[in-house]
Amino acid sequence: MINFEKETGKAFSQRQLKNRWDALKKEWKAWKKLKGEDTGLGWNPIKRTVDTSDDWWESRLKVVPEAQKFRTSGIDPEFEGKLDQMFMGIVATGDKAWTPSSGTLRSDFFEDVNNEIHEDDDEENVRNDVHISNDVQIDGNGQKRKNPEI
Repeated sequence: MINFEKETGKAFSQRQLKNRWDALKKEWKAWKKLKGEDTGLGWNPIKRTVDTSDDWWESRLKVVPEAQKFRTSGIDPEFEGKLDQMFMGIVATGDKAWTPSSGTLRSDFFEDVNNEIHEDDDEENVRNDVHISNDVQIDGNGQKRKNPEI
Protein backbone atom coordinates (compact mmCIF):
# COMPACT_ATOMS: atom_id res chain seq x y z
CA MET A 1 0.00 0.00 0.00
CA ILE A 2 2.83 2.35 0.85
CA ASN A 3 4.67 1.65 -2.41
CA PHE A 4 1.46 2.11 -4.40
CA GLU A 5 0.85 5.46 -2.74
CA LYS A 6 4.45 6.56 -3.38
CA GLU A 7 4.24 5.65 -7.06
CA THR A 8 0.76 6.98 -7.78
CA GLY A 9 0.21 9.67 -5.19
CA LYS A 10 -3.10 7.99 -4.32
CA ALA A 11 -3.90 6.42 -0.97
CA PHE A 12 -6.20 3.40 -0.83
CA SER A 13 -7.01 0.98 1.96
CA GLN A 14 -5.96 -2.64 1.75
CA ARG A 15 -9.60 -3.59 1.19
CA GLN A 16 -9.95 -1.12 -1.70
CA LEU A 17 -6.79 -2.46 -3.37
CA LYS A 18 -7.91 -6.07 -2.85
CA ASN A 19 -11.34 -5.35 -4.32
CA ARG A 20 -9.76 -3.74 -7.37
CA TRP A 21 -7.30 -6.63 -7.74
CA ASP A 22 -10.15 -9.16 -7.58
CA ALA A 23 -12.26 -7.19 -10.08
CA LEU A 24 -9.33 -6.90 -12.52
CA LYS A 25 -8.61 -10.62 -12.23
CA LYS A 26 -12.25 -11.46 -12.95
CA GLU A 27 -12.25 -9.20 -16.03
CA TRP A 28 -8.90 -10.61 -17.20
CA LYS A 29 -10.21 -14.19 -16.91
CA ALA A 30 -13.34 -13.31 -18.92
CA TRP A 31 -11.18 -11.57 -21.55
CA LYS A 32 -8.84 -14.56 -21.87
CA LYS A 33 -11.79 -16.94 -22.06
CA LEU A 34 -13.42 -14.74 -24.72
CA LYS A 35 -10.33 -14.72 -26.91
CA GLY A 36 -9.71 -18.40 -26.29
CA GLU A 37 -7.24 -20.01 -28.64
CA ASP A 38 -8.21 -17.75 -31.55
CA THR A 39 -5.28 -16.17 -33.33
CA GLY A 40 -5.21 -13.33 -35.79
CA LEU A 41 -7.77 -11.22 -33.94
CA GLY A 42 -7.29 -7.57 -34.71
CA TRP A 43 -7.41 -4.62 -32.34
CA ASN A 44 -9.16 -1.41 -33.24
CA PRO A 45 -7.34 1.32 -31.28
CA ILE A 46 -10.00 3.92 -32.11
CA LYS A 47 -12.97 1.85 -30.90
CA ARG A 48 -10.78 0.03 -28.33
CA THR A 49 -12.32 -3.30 -29.28
CA VAL A 50 -11.40 -6.60 -30.87
CA ASP A 51 -11.69 -6.04 -34.61
CA THR A 52 -13.48 -9.11 -35.91
CA SER A 53 -16.77 -10.21 -37.46
CA ASP A 54 -20.19 -10.09 -35.84
CA ASP A 55 -20.39 -13.87 -36.34
CA TRP A 56 -17.28 -14.33 -34.19
CA TRP A 57 -18.76 -12.16 -31.45
CA GLU A 58 -22.09 -13.99 -31.51
CA SER A 59 -20.48 -17.42 -31.27
CA ARG A 60 -17.97 -16.43 -28.56
CA LEU A 61 -20.56 -14.61 -26.42
CA LYS A 62 -22.67 -17.78 -26.35
CA VAL A 63 -19.71 -19.48 -24.66
CA VAL A 64 -18.63 -16.49 -22.53
CA PRO A 65 -21.72 -14.32 -21.89
CA GLU A 66 -19.93 -12.44 -19.07
CA ALA A 67 -17.63 -10.95 -21.74
CA GLN A 68 -20.44 -8.94 -23.39
CA LYS A 69 -18.95 -5.68 -22.07
CA PHE A 70 -15.82 -6.27 -24.16
CA ARG A 71 -17.76 -5.91 -27.39
CA THR A 72 -17.82 -2.15 -26.87
CA SER A 73 -14.73 -1.70 -24.71
CA GLY A 74 -11.96 -4.29 -24.73
CA ILE A 75 -8.63 -4.59 -22.96
CA ASP A 76 -5.81 -2.81 -24.76
CA PRO A 77 -3.05 -5.29 -25.75
CA GLU A 78 -0.42 -3.34 -23.77
CA PHE A 79 -2.60 -3.42 -20.63
CA GLU A 80 -3.36 -7.10 -21.28
CA GLY A 81 0.37 -7.77 -21.08
CA LYS A 82 0.48 -6.12 -17.67
CA LEU A 83 -2.53 -8.13 -16.49
CA ASP A 84 -0.84 -11.31 -17.75
CA GLN A 85 2.16 -10.47 -15.55
CA MET A 86 -0.13 -9.96 -12.57
CA PHE A 87 -2.32 -13.02 -12.90
CA MET A 88 -0.56 -15.73 -14.92
CA GLY A 89 1.39 -18.40 -13.12
CA ILE A 90 0.01 -18.08 -9.60
CA VAL A 91 1.49 -21.02 -7.69
CA ALA A 92 -0.31 -21.03 -4.34
CA THR A 93 -3.06 -19.38 -2.36
CA GLY A 94 -3.32 -17.66 0.99
CA ASP A 95 -0.22 -16.63 2.90
CA LYS A 96 1.95 -18.75 0.56
CA ALA A 97 0.73 -16.97 -2.59
CA TRP A 98 3.20 -15.87 -5.23
CA THR A 99 2.86 -14.42 -8.73
CA PRO A 100 5.52 -13.42 -11.25
CA SER A 101 4.80 -9.79 -10.43
CA SER A 102 5.53 -10.44 -6.73
CA GLY A 103 9.28 -10.62 -7.23
CA THR A 104 11.39 -12.81 -4.97
CA LEU A 105 9.77 -15.38 -2.70
CA ARG A 106 10.00 -14.82 1.06
CA SER A 107 12.43 -17.16 2.83
CA ASP A 108 9.66 -18.50 5.11
CA PHE A 109 7.81 -19.71 2.00
CA PHE A 110 10.05 -22.76 1.88
CA GLU A 111 9.51 -23.89 5.49
CA ASP A 112 6.23 -25.71 4.87
CA VAL A 113 6.97 -26.64 1.27
CA ASN A 114 9.50 -29.30 2.18
CA ASN A 115 7.16 -30.92 4.72
CA GLU A 116 4.56 -32.11 2.21
CA ILE A 117 5.80 -33.41 -1.11
CA HIS A 118 3.56 -35.30 -3.53
CA GLU A 119 5.05 -38.43 -5.07
CA ASP A 120 2.40 -38.80 -7.81
CA ASP A 121 4.08 -36.69 -10.50
CA ASP A 122 3.12 -37.28 -14.07
CA GLU A 123 4.11 -35.41 -17.19
CA GLU A 124 0.81 -33.54 -17.49
CA ASN A 125 0.87 -32.25 -13.90
CA VAL A 126 4.52 -31.19 -14.06
CA ARG A 127 4.26 -29.31 -17.37
CA ASN A 128 3.24 -25.96 -15.83
CA ASP A 129 5.07 -26.30 -12.52
CA VAL A 130 7.18 -23.48 -11.18
CA HIS A 131 10.67 -24.28 -9.89
CA ILE A 132 11.14 -22.92 -6.37
CA SER A 133 14.14 -24.85 -5.04
CA ASN A 134 16.52 -27.64 -6.01
CA ASP A 135 14.17 -30.42 -4.96
CA VAL A 136 10.64 -28.94 -4.79
CA GLN A 137 8.15 -27.44 -7.23
CA ILE A 138 4.72 -25.89 -6.68
CA ASP A 139 2.19 -26.44 -9.45
CA GLY A 140 -0.62 -24.09 -10.52
CA ASN A 141 -2.93 -25.69 -7.95
CA GLY A 142 -0.55 -25.07 -5.06
CA GLN A 143 0.46 -28.73 -4.89
CA LYS A 144 3.98 -29.42 -3.69
CA ARG A 145 5.99 -32.08 -5.52
CA LYS A 146 9.53 -33.31 -5.99
CA ASN A 147 11.28 -32.06 -9.12
CA PRO A 148 11.22 -34.65 -11.90
CA GLU A 149 14.51 -36.01 -13.09
CA ILE A 150 15.71 -34.18 -16.18
